[in-house]
Amino acid sequence: MNNPSLTWNKFDRYFYETNEFYQMEWEDIDLSNYIVSASRFGGLLALILDDSKVIQINSVSIKHRIFIYTSSGVLISQIDYGNKKVKGVGWTLDERLLVVYEDCSVVIYDIFGEIIKTILMAQEKDQELVYRTVVWENGIVILTKKDRLILIESMDDPKIMEYNLPLKLGAVTAMEIILPFFTFSGHTEVLISTLDNKLYVLSEKSDPFVIDLDERIIDLVISPTGKLLAYYTANGGLFVVSTDFEKNYLQFNCNMKQKPRQICWCSGDTVLLNFEKNNLLLMVGPSQSYLQYYYYEPIHLITEVDGTRIITNTKCEFLRKVPEVIVPIFQLGVSSPAAYLYDASEAFSKVSSKGDETIRMILKKSELTVAVDTCLEAAGHSFNPEIQLKLMKAASLGKTYLDGYYHDDFGIMAKDLRVLNQVKAFDIGMCITYTQFKKMGTELLIERLINRKFHYIALKICECLTQSKDRVLVRWACDKVKSSGSDEDILNSIVSKLGGEGGISFASIASVAYSEGKKKLAIKILDYENSASQQVPLLINMEKPERALIKAIESGNADLIYLVLLHMINDPDYNESNLFEIVRNKKIAINLLVKYCKKKDPKFLIKLFSELKQPTKIGLFKIVESYQTDEFNEIVKLRNVSSMAFNSSKKTFFKKITDENIKFLNFQRQLEEKTPLTVIGKSINETLTILIKREYYKEAKKLKKMFSVPNERFWWVKMKALASKHRWKELYQFANNEKSPIGYQPFVDICIQNSVSDQALKYIPKIKDPLTKVKYYLKLKKFELAADVAISQKDQTLLDDIHNRAPKNLKIPHNI
Repeated sequence: MNNPSLTWNKFDRYFYETNEFYQMEWEDIDLSNYIVSASRFGGLLALILDDSKVIQINSVSIKHRIFIYTSSGVLISQIDYGNKKVKGVGWTLDERLLVVYEDCSVVIYDIFGEIIKTILMAQEKDQELVYRTVVWENGIVILTKKDRLILIESMDDPKIMEYNLPLKLGAVTAMEIILPFFTFSGHTEVLISTLDNKLYVLSEKSDPFVIDLDERIIDLVISPTGKLLAYYTANGGLFVVSTDFEKNYLQFNCNMKQKPRQICWCSGDTVLLNFEKNNLLLMVGPSQSYLQYYYYEPIHLITEVDGTRIITNTKCEFLRKVPEVIVPIFQLGVSSPAAYLYDASEAFSKVSSKGDETIRMILKKSELTVAVDTCLEAAGHSFNPEIQLKLMKAASLGKTYLDGYYHDDFGIMAKDLRVLNQVKAFDIGMCITYTQFKKMGTELLIERLINRKFHYIALKICECLTQSKDRVLVRWACDKVKSSGSDEDILNSIVSKLGGEGGISFASIASVAYSEGKKKLAIKILDYENSASQQVPLLINMEKPERALIKAIESGNADLIYLVLLHMINDPDYNESNLFEIVRNKKIAINLLVKYCKKKDPKFLIKLFSELKQPTKIGLFKIVESYQTDEFNEIVKLRNVSSMAFNSSKKTFFKKITDENIKFLNFQRQLEEKTPLTVIGKSINETLTILIKREYYKEAKKLKKMFSVPNERFWWVKMKALASKHRWKELYQFANNEKSPIGYQPFVDICIQNSVSDQALKYIPKIKDPLTKVKYYLKLKKFELAADVAISQKDQTLLDDIHNRAPKNLKIPHNI
């Protein structure tokens, strides 16, 4: 092959080249009659007839249709959009087609014309029509004929916003957007030029910014980096400014009276203008240098990150600045380490000793590593497979002379080139450069191949680049499910292909089968899903709640079990008897259902217990429920239900205490009817306390007798009640009426607690234990009385202890 530099053109300080990728497959296509929208990164083309032109149509089949082609002109699909009027077309990065219709509707299609989603940018009742629109890779802005500017920044999460529009519709001459990650505000900015030589910058969070210009803008376009704005004026002037409008980089007179069909960017800082007359492509550089290319046919320009794709009626080309890494290898008259290495490799291929001499010369200058790296990178940027191979051989030769060279780079580049050359194949038609491949990433490339149903190619690329194959296999299976054939054949095909793969989401495949109306197939596929969290929700959607509940229980995940149960409870089409039948004999499900119903649906819980023949649980629940109301009749009613439930379950103890409780409630009710007391809801002890405090002794005795209150408990309650009212005399009489069943220490303690030591002294003599008496006397600082007890007990040790504790001025006997 000849030296690639022979086809280069010197422009400004750089070289540019045009490479042909494909001869177009399509026939009878005249691009001058079509509006073309292209997906970036060597992607698909959408063609639609330009209704602004008077065109003689020989075939009715091309009217009201969008044609989708590859970059090689292979037809993918046709979309019939009926009698609507298309106002804008664009592509998302994963090659979903966005079509804006005049009625403010936006339809998202897949590449085969299936509708994915429809979005209404304005209410139908408003009857708004689109005047202008800009479509970009993840959003849309619409200028309506009612002077509204409507925007969606993300098609994945479409939220409609509206910007203030400070001008009248008829004044607009051009419109463009600056994406949020290129703006200071962090919001999408809309640029609108007007007839009165103004440029408006509109943003969601700020007032319009207005720039006065010397000339009227008729077209404008933002650079791929978002840093530069190129605009074309009515006087034929081309201007390039920074997007913050602080710097002017270019002012160029094109000497053209006509408006260019397109303006686009090439390799970052060069502007291309596509003039329909004479099919002129004007290339303008930053230093006002220019080149003119005349084509024999209409062209369409597509800005890429590293150049410009050029589509004509017959071919697909790529115009770019020659990568700097390639120039020193092939530029005539220039010597470089990489060029020497390349020549040495060529010499080796011809069995010439000159090759070894050249490499040792490079090695001597310590330039061999640079030469190897340069040849390796240049191979990636080369389009011609023959040149790629020669550069890879040169790099391979050079690294054999190097110790410790990082060989992984060589392997990575070899794999990348294999992938790029594979997807550039005519039938696939992805003319992706190495720079674009690194920019878009493997994930997006795989997604595009899957969308085009090149599953096998996508799978091989995953294997080549050691990427996960799961996504490819799942999408293949989803497409397989949609195909014709028996359920058994489809299932066998999927299982044989995917059965041995780990991490496959069979649930997503089953979901597609279900949406296709293949319910039996969906259930069979779902049995292969290992993740219950994916199985269960889908089974619910498939209206298979019992199967879903079994899977949820097997997983041991309470949240999943709740999910199924709540679905059955809330589904109006699902009756209770079916639910009870499903949960029967499923202990975990029953326990969780009970837990839920206790908080959220008590009535349903009673039905559940009845169905499960568990009257004891009904009784216990009604007891709990009775404590959640203050209405007396309701409390009694609930506890009567409990009593009957306990009777039914032969729980005699539960029934007895429930009946006692009901009896006590009625006693309290009678008390409240006869007295001003409030006692309902109080315990027996609390009720006794209230009665004694309020001196209803007769009623207190009646309560004690009626409910068999133990004598000890009664004494405790009465003692505390009298003490709390400071009725010390009455307390003393009570203690002396009969022998205390609780002893007299409690009386002493309660008197001390209430700081009435004189009262406490009355009860100490009644205590039998001498040591306890002494303890209390000492606590009350009655040392003489304590000494008397010790002496009476003839306890010298105790007397000595008292003597040591007593103040020195007290005459406490030393000896008994």
